[in-house]
Amino acid sequence: MKLSLAIAKEAGENAPIVLRGSYTENIVIASKMGYDAVEIHVNDPKTLDIEKIQKTCKENNIVVSTIGTGMGYTIDGLSFTDSDSNIRQKAVERILEHIKVAKVLDAMVIIGSMRGKVPNVEEYEKYEGYSIYCFKTVMEHAENHGVIVTVEAINRYETNFINNVNQGLEFIEKVGSGNLKLHIDTFHMNIEEKDLKESIKMAGTTLGHVHFADSNRWYPGAGHLDFASILGALKDIKYDGYIAFECLPFPTQTEAAKKSIENIKYLIAP
Repeated sequence: MKLSLAIAKEAGENAPIVLRGSYTENIVIASKMGYDAVEIHVNDPKTLDIEKIQKTCKENNIVVSTIGTGMGYTIDGLSFTDSDSNIRQKAVERILEHIKVAKVLDAMVIIGSMRGKVPNVEEYEKYEGYSIYCFKTVMEHAENHGVIVTVEAINRYETNFINNVNQGLEFIEKVGSGNLKLHIDTFHMNIEEKDLKESIKMAGTTLGHVHFADSNRWYPGAGHLDFASILGALKDIKYDGYIAFECLPFPTQTEAAKKSIENIKYLIAP
């Protein structure tokens, strides 16, 4: 398992992004702290200076693990379940741009908030159908480009659509793409899963990406989650992908980044 750190040019005070500011400067900082990768969160991927990011990564022996797309929802209101077909189309087009960038950076693409919410639960199947159609469209593109896309299970207080591992697995089966994997986040799991270890085992080989944040969404070790047990379950299913720290930048960005890797790296060692 390899460790990654969530970074963004800018983010809200209570957004779970650890380092904010220049992408390249934060790539250097993450590398010096011992991270294997960074997870880039960006609203419009066309604004990224890909060549500069690649050059900085190469010079600092670090890579981009994943690209977070949620700002397309939180900033622009784009989602796969919007009642307006034009908004859904714009959401698909935005994700296609993320996939293009991911191809160049050899990274995965995360679809969390942009998969949308169900505005009327009495018409759940209709809105789920909208999302499935959009996913099928972007997954065809992802398959052609050899890019893995992950769908993140997010807690009920943020969405009413795909809250837990079981729902995520059912949705992935409905989409039917081998390039679509499950994405879990320990903060969300602490709310939604009865037993985190059993849920991880349920995810099994479908698991494509993991976010670590403690029960209070601070860095691991700042809350009550048992990360040794969680890592044990990941080892049991032979998960060898990335663990990205997507937590609040508290008490400071630097301390959150340092504490995250310090409190987890030694637990990964054989």
